[in-house]
Amino acid sequence: MDVLRTRALRAIAAGIGALLLLCAAPPRSAGAASSAFDVPAESVVAITIPASARGSDVTVRTWDRPQLLVEADGPDPSVTRRLVIYGTVRYPLAQQIPAGVFQRRVNGQVVGTVALPPEVFPYSGFRSGPHDYMLVDLNEPERVTITVPSTTGLLLVRGSSGKTEIENYRGANLVVGQSGGRVELENVETTAFVQMNTGSLWAVDSSFRRVRVRVNAADVAFERCRATQIEASSISGTIVYDGGSFSPGLARFDSQSGNIALGVSSAAQVTGRSQGGRVYALFERGANENVEQRGENDATATFGSGGPLVNAVSQHGNVYLYDGSAVRERGEMRRLPRYFSGPNPPRRAPF
Repeated sequence: MDVLRTRALRAIAAGIGALLLLCAAPPRSAGAASSAFDVPAESVVAITIPASARGSDVTVRTWDRPQLLVEADGPDPSVTRRLVIYGTVRYPLAQQIPAGVFQRRVNGQVVGTVALPPEVFPYSGFRSGPHDYMLVDLNEPERVTITVPSTTGLLLVRGSSGKTEIENYRGANLVVGQSGGRVELENVETTAFVQMNTGSLWAVDSSFRRVRVRVNAADVAFERCRATQIEASSISGTIVYDGGSFSPGLARFDSQSGNIALGVSSAAQVTGRSQGGRVYALFERGANENVEQRGENDATATFGSGGPLVNAVSQHGNVYLYDGSAVRERGEMRRLPRYFSGPNPPRRAPF
């Protein structure tokens, strides 16, 4: 009897253990699928998100393996491979950004249209010649995770809306074009171009050799980022660079009617100008004696021992120059652009 009882207890324990493992395992839908593809170094990965996928949640990650891994909740995305010769007229060594026409909004109201001119963004460290081109067509995704090699030469992401999150990307170049929704860049180190119409762009704990951001009415927020060369512009969207630092190079932020908030955490010389708005110098760590206020719409501040020249210019919005960070808790940055926008922006930053 003792032997039978022991066997029964072991069987029950095994059953309970299996049940606990099932409960602890992450849920996976019946239609989930994954595919892996070997790709050589300096490959191009192009991700296309359809316009109908407004509720999509796409995450792009990086690993040190020479494989492209696609995991989707739902039908298996289409992945095709072809060989592309870069350095030709059809595939130049730069991203060709066509002109775009967007609605212009003032205080949330559409007041006409505005055109963004065409632009050329040269790739960084991207050789001419043949490259494997991996096209990932997400069809109708709900939740998709794409893992790319750290040796990726160029990552292209084209979408309509939804949430696109790019984590720990270390490839040479990143180009994101999304009309709306939300784009998040977390802990990336790359050369990047991002263009959006509406929605929001949020970058945190990232380092950019060169980054170009241009938006219409989207809000742009950088938190604890470092840039050697940065140029961010908007039509009516708010631009926030909070707790950031700069290496010697070009640093310019400009907007037609949006507000700009610039918080620096390393030595720099920052200048704010506005035609129809005001410039507020809100330094609170002993830098006030290094602030030159030349009227309500023009100010220059030298932070620390001085350093890279940083310009923030808004034609009709306000410009806020301050030291350090206006963010006290992680996640507050998501609300900060809205804090600085609107018809009645604050006179001081939320320290």
